[in-house]
Amino acid sequence: MMGQTLSARPISAEESAQRRRAVEEARAANYRQGYVHDPVLEEANERYIRGVISLEDLRREMRDAIRAGR
Repeated sequence: MMGQTLSARPISAEESAQRRRAVEEARAANYRQGYVHDPVLEEANERYIRGVISLEDLRREMRDAIRAGR
């Protein structure tokens, strides 16, 4: 895993559901633009949904992956 950071606080089931919807909407938009499944990025999405990492951590991991040519 990339530089994993724990969220400052646990998240509720409702917040996790909201995060899942946001990730799924972003994924759908990306697929329409030609996104190809990347297990590393999908794993980061799941950690964000579970509240293991913050949105900023997720963004950083996405930027790092893009810079690395993923």
